[in-house]
Amino acid sequence: MLVPILISAALIAMPQGRGHGRGGDDGPPGHARGRDGVPPGLAKKGGMPPGLAKKFGSRLPERPYIAVDPRYTDRAYFLIDGRWELRKGFNVGLQAEVRDVLRMPAAPPPVPLPRVGVDLHVALFN
Repeated sequence: MLVPILISAALIAMPQGRGHGRGGDDGPPGHARGRDGVPPGLAKKGGMPPGLAKKFGSRLPERPYIAVDPRYTDRAYFLIDGRWELRKGFNVGLQAEVRDVLRMPAAPPPVPLPRVGVDLHVALFN
């Protein structure tokens, strides 16, 4: 009867871990940041989130435009060869990138937007 109490007390008194901030890392494992605080994928693609860049296909346009319906984060319109193409069924990681697009400043679209009953938020990535 005394043994379970002693084991419980020993487990409570033990340190629970070292934490995430050791060695200069400022984020949890799997969320690596470069020295300037930008995720590695963004630095390679010039500001375009890597998941959204893949939705453009094999060739990223010189001026990539994305239009987002603020009601839905699981889809977005991509300007490809002068036409807006809807891509749907985004996973959770891609939906986070779409929410980040909604926080970006709006850009005027070079071609008319699709009519969906709501104003789409257009972002231009340089």
